[in-house]
Amino acid sequence: MKKYIKFKLFISLAFLALIAVSCDDKNDPEPIISTEDYPTATFSVSNTTVNEKDGLVTVTITTDKMLTRGITFSAEQTGGTAVLHEDYDIVEATIAPYSKEAKLLVKFYGDIIPEVAKTLQIQITTPSLANRYFLNPTTVLPSYNITINNYVSNTLDISFAWNKDIDGYDTGSNIDFDIFVADAAGYDNNDPWATYNDTDYAATGDHPEVLSMNLADWPDGEYILFHDLYQNGFYGYGAAANVTVPIVATFVRAGSFSTVVTQDPSQSVNANTTNGTVDDNNANTGEFHNGFIAKVAISNGKFTVSDYNGAQLASGKLSGIKKNSRLKSILKK
Repeated sequence: MKKYIKFKLFISLAFLALIAVSCDDKNDPEPIISTEDYPTATFSVSNTTVNEKDGLVTVTITTDKMLTRGITFSAEQTGGTAVLHEDYDIVEATIAPYSKEAKLLVKFYGDIIPEVAKTLQIQITTPSLANRYFLNPTTVLPSYNITINNYVSNTLDISFAWNKDIDGYDTGSNIDFDIFVADAAGYDNNDPWATYNDTDYAATGDHPEVLSMNLADWPDGEYILFHDLYQNGFYGYGAAANVTVPIVATFVRAGSFSTVVTQDPSQSVNANTTNGTVDDNNANTGEFHNGFIAKVAISNGKFTVSDYNGAQLASGKLSGIKKNSRLKSILKK
């Protein structure tokens, strides 16, 4: 009997020992996977000071080993005065499988507003948590402080519009003005062609007409912008068209200013009584009508815009317009 009890006790102890060992096995941690062979990423930035117009910051991301899957990097704003999608945008970088490099871009945009330099602080990120797990933990995601300088264009862009409703018809669609430039010295409004400057002009048949002037093309001096009435669909229309149609010129120098000059009534066309260079039958049997719109003075890289009465409105700069053959027919008349 005693032998039986001892045997039973032995079996019980052995069973408890087995259970204890099993419990200890379950509490053991899983083996740790080494990250030594994971790629380490390094980062280099092209520059941290840019102009707002067409400015670009490039962050080159390089890994020391290739992976069989891609890793994507992005950036998020952590401070500064710049506004996402208004002042800048971020183009993410993806290191493709079996490659070791990609470029993250920060692209900047210009505006016409004169302003102090803006700032932007960005932090490089990995948008997907899974991406982070494929990098060596020693990888440090950097941050950058970027200065965005105000961009001032060397170009003054000018548009000329003449919208008015006459008896339900738009003057922009039924009157055709061409815009030309004359040297101010010796300018005669009765014969502006005497000092006509052929560096550039706007004679496309479009509405609005657009002219750009660039410092590389226009030396220091004073220039008169004047219109030539090419065709007037309201000529002889009657009392409803007995109104003046002033040209409204909008001057824009990116990063500096914008201003508007409305043609003086004394220089504007009367839609009912003023014929154009070309008559209703598209023949050169009409009459010249020229009118002063604005004056642009260029001096030491600065442009001053004045109206017919000499009031100075702003300063800026000016580019090229495609010429067409219509000017030749006008000058031959």
